[in-house]
Amino acid sequence: MTTVFVDPESIPKTAPIHLSFHVVVTLNVTAEDARRQVNCQVVAELGTGLIARDPELAIAGEQIVWRVPVVLSLPDLGDLGQVGTVDVDARTGDLLISPAAQERIIQHARRLYTGATLPAE
Repeated sequence: MTTVFVDPESIPKTAPIHLSFHVVVTLNVTAEDARRQVNCQVVAELGTGLIARDPELAIAGEQIVWRVPVVLSLPDLGDLGQVGTVDVDARTGDLLISPAAQERIIQHARRLYTGATLPAE
């Protein structure tokens, strides 16, 4: 299944919209390659317990990307939740994540971890 994401800002508030797609593109990066790349290059830099999950193909502006979810997963607690996503250009393999987005992932993971490990009263 292919999922297409549309930026909500580009959708008129009251007018009807017509969506039609015909995209021909050569994907040089597979979903598995994108997931592996996020695990190796981003997750390794951001912290222990983060893992990339199965990506979805998305159209982001002029780019076709694999949108890879990043999840906080701990051995005794399992998956605690998604803490962000990383886009990987499906043609070039370039990672499309800013330092600010990396920091948001780290902060979200810390909040999830803190909530999951509160002592029982």
